[in-house]
Amino acid sequence: MRRLLTLTAVLAALYGGYWFVGSRAVLSGVETALGQLRDKGRVNYASVGLVGFPSRFDLTVEAPELHGADFTWAAPFLQVFALSYKPNQIIAVWPHEQSVTVAGQRIDLASEDMRASALFGAANALPLDHAQLVAKAPAVTSPGGWSATAAEARFASQSAGEDGRRHRIGVEVTDIALSGIAAAAGSDVPLPATVERVWLDAALDFDRPLDRFAGDTPPRLASADITGARIVWGAMELSAEGRIEVTASGAPEGQIAVTATEWRQMLTTARDLGLVSAQEAANIERMLDGLSRTTKDPARVSLPFTFKEGLVYLGPFPLGPAPRL
Repeated sequence: MRRLLTLTAVLAALYGGYWFVGSRAVLSGVETALGQLRDKGRVNYASVGLVGFPSRFDLTVEAPELHGADFTWAAPFLQVFALSYKPNQIIAVWPHEQSVTVAGQRIDLASEDMRASALFGAANALPLDHAQLVAKAPAVTSPGGWSATAAEARFASQSAGEDGRRHRIGVEVTDIALSGIAAAAGSDVPLPATVERVWLDAALDFDRPLDRFAGDTPPRLASADITGARIVWGAMELSAEGRIEVTASGAPEGQIAVTATEWRQMLTTARDLGLVSAQEAANIERMLDGLSRTTKDPARVSLPFTFKEGLVYLGPFPLGPAPRL
């Protein structure tokens, strides 16, 4: 019995030493990385702390801020948890309230619960194997008077290649309730109360693996295979599928087929919200009316968008410059 107690005490002391050394290493590494990013003007924070003895590493960043081009994210805190015996699997938890500022306009974010988990490979580069994020009852509020709430939002990513450059992603947001959108646009057009579903299934290829070195130079999107994308808003439905490749300059090349159901209602809504002018809406209506006459269902049209040489085409007709990715 004495030997067993001695062995237990020795093992406990060794494990306690492991936690202490491991926690110091984790904290030092995080502080170094955040310090380097702060020197570059990309992040800011008040403090970093770590607790969780003996079985976890519980990291808390107080008052974190993330800065990008015309973009700022801020929150009271961000927590990251990992088991001390499995540090390559982490869980991140966000506070109930956050904010995002885009082009000088602040948008407030709220949720009942928002957390993500990720598993990284055991290799030195820590390649991302898979990750998922779930936000329950997310809400978005703008000072402009509009707001949006949803039942749930989900995002998932799974490595789909041995070199870590290809990831299969899925996005789903359900039961989106919109408020004040028309008024914010200066319109009194009645809109369907709920966007039933926003959904995306795609495979993305990057020029470099998603690993711990990605923070130095973010991987560039090389191609995207859109297996399916769909927005269902009342009677209106928009779906898409296709493939694009992205050149070194960020120009997309390829084709995406978009199918619009109840396209006349979509066009009227876009016009009344000021997204397109009355003249543009009339021109688009004439074009889509001609396309719909060749289909079995005149309320549904399929539109082949082609991206080529920096331009986007609808069939053979150029529409203008393609967005840079």
